[in-house]
Amino acid sequence: MSLQERDVVIVGAGLAGLSTAVFLALNGVQPLLVERNASTSVLPKARGQNPITMEAMRVAGVTDAIMAARPPGRPGITSKVSESMTGKVFYDHVAHRPDFSKFSPEVPGMASQARAEEALLRKALELGVEVWFECACETLVEDIDHVDLQLRRLPSDELTKVRSKYVVAADGIRGGIAAQLGIGSHGLGHLKSVTAVRFNADLSKWAGDNAMTIHYVKNPQLPDGSGILVSTDYTNQWVANFSADSAREIEATRALIRLLVGVPDLEFEIAGETTYNYSHRIADKLCTLRVFLTGDAAHVMPPTGGQGGNTAMQDGYYLGWKLAHVLKGLAGPALLQTYDAERKPYAEIVCTWQAANLAERRDMKNLAALTGEPIDHAKMMFGYVCLEGALVRDAADSVPTAADPFEDPARPTGSPGARVPYVTLYAAGVPMSTRGLLGQHFQIYTSDASFAEQAASMARELGLEQKVVVVDSVEPLGARRNQSVLVRPDGIVAWRGAASRSALSNAYRQILARQ
Repeated sequence: MSLQERDVVIVGAGLAGLSTAVFLALNGVQPLLVERNASTSVLPKARGQNPITMEAMRVAGVTDAIMAARPPGRPGITSKVSESMTGKVFYDHVAHRPDFSKFSPEVPGMASQARAEEALLRKALELGVEVWFECACETLVEDIDHVDLQLRRLPSDELTKVRSKYVVAADGIRGGIAAQLGIGSHGLGHLKSVTAVRFNADLSKWAGDNAMTIHYVKNPQLPDGSGILVSTDYTNQWVANFSADSAREIEATRALIRLLVGVPDLEFEIAGETTYNYSHRIADKLCTLRVFLTGDAAHVMPPTGGQGGNTAMQDGYYLGWKLAHVLKGLAGPALLQTYDAERKPYAEIVCTWQAANLAERRDMKNLAALTGEPIDHAKMMFGYVCLEGALVRDAADSVPTAADPFEDPARPTGSPGARVPYVTLYAAGVPMSTRGLLGQHFQIYTSDASFAEQAASMARELGLEQKVVVVDSVEPLGARRNQSVLVRPDGIVAWRGAASRSALSNAYRQILARQ
């Protein structure tokens, strides 16, 4: 059996694995990406990219591809709770959605998981990432200074042993890496079994011409009184979703589809069906010393709310730069443990938010009693503040509580651990957008030109990619006039403090776990 050595092996070429590969490669680290299937996903699955994901995709250079991958139709979204597609509307999600443009310069994407994976794969290959399809990870053994993997190339049955410094487990809901590492999970567990039926029909007369349409249907004639009707990547192809029943016959399925649409004599063709489970499960920890769980391997949630794919892509965004900095000797290994400290609390929040949405939209009162009502959408996405991690606070910085780790996104504090506020700053009177300046480098905002020179000199000495922006005032960032603000490569505020070389040096030392 041959032996290969790698810096990073990523197991799983879904949204999480591909995203991690791209952000590692952008930072100069070439991982090996292995996927047991013959290609990326061929089914639509998750759909939609929220503004935070689109900010990450802008940094990755994938935004245009994501936007181009939206389904046919007008670039709009229909999302309603109704008695059928053609019946009474109980609630319009889009009409009540917060104005996301207040919090991010990016417009949400509407690409399906299949199209988003295609875009990320093209970018990964463009950046030189090595990808092995039809390759299964059979065993994984972690040692103190490496991880040994046994990989099987499925077409040839050839075994390859790889010794890697780090492993990213993006092996999905049914992946076995977490179990091999002895990592358990917790959560509400199994929530519901559903059957998704793809069918072909011209519904334009009732659906309109938006590129993305979803109806959460409440009708007592449906199993459990509810179902979902959603558009796909293809004109006149739809998915009908309702409670699973192994004894249900084809004519009963056809009757349920007609109920969802609300047209008793609807003509259509069934193209296929899949039965799967809605679950709520979070890994007890997201990393060991050398293995990191991402995507569905780390957190499983029902699809109601569309954050599963987004959270997977963001896992790669938040992990990639940290792994790269450690591998390049720019940070100490302790930086990697902040992945769990920062991402696990958010995984708990977003999984429960999606479960609460499920309870609300499908009248699951027993589940609602466990989850409570969904928290505010904008607060959930834009207001989360890391309680601890790769950041430095002082006594004057606001610190949220574990019971409520949020700030009001409409009144951002700019505190370490929060997103850098989306505000307009001015440099010699010229406006600039903070969230539009993100990149895979550290950023410093300061109004002190002499400190800017010191900061640039320090970055060169430390070998760090850093951009210094001299602005007329840092006060729109929540900082005091004599302070400067340090922003991480993932857009999180890492530190704000006195504009001095010693203060910045101490901040970098703590953030990057440098001895």
